[in-house]
Amino acid sequence: MNKDEKTNYAGAIYGTIVSMAVIATSAKDPSLGPVLIAFWAAITALIFWLAHVYSDIVAEGYARFTEAGKVARVALRREWPLVQGALIPSAAMLLTVVTPMDTDSATWVAMAAGLVVLFCTGLLIGARDGMTWGRRILIGSINACFGLVIVALKVWVH
Repeated sequence: MNKDEKTNYAGAIYGTIVSMAVIATSAKDPSLGPVLIAFWAAITALIFWLAHVYSDIVAEGYARFTEAGKVARVALRREWPLVQGALIPSAAMLLTVVTPMDTDSATWVAMAAGLVVLFCTGLLIGARDGMTWGRRILIGSINACFGLVIVALKVWVH
């Protein structure tokens, strides 16, 4: 990474929230097992990643991909944290493959993993910007509140 580039924490936050939402809604369908739920959450993140890259290319004013190669390479790298943030809750769904956990329990573990990612991302942002621990915890807590909204919707809809 170029020393002038900052980690895309916004993408990681966004990817985590998208993944949590896909998991929460997909888990309502009893025909989907945990592996398919994890697959759909990961695929959704990949599609959003590509959509972000495409929109960066278009926003730069490039009509032909050959003109946009450099923009695409930079955008692919910059937007990758969106996928990374989504993979942690998705991977948590796969615990059912290696443990006797059922799909519903794995869904709750995935929600908890997402909340931890959101909170820790806030701590990292605060550390990057040299904030006090109080401010870091505040940012982490606000991040986690977005995840808590997804959890609340999961509870409410179920």
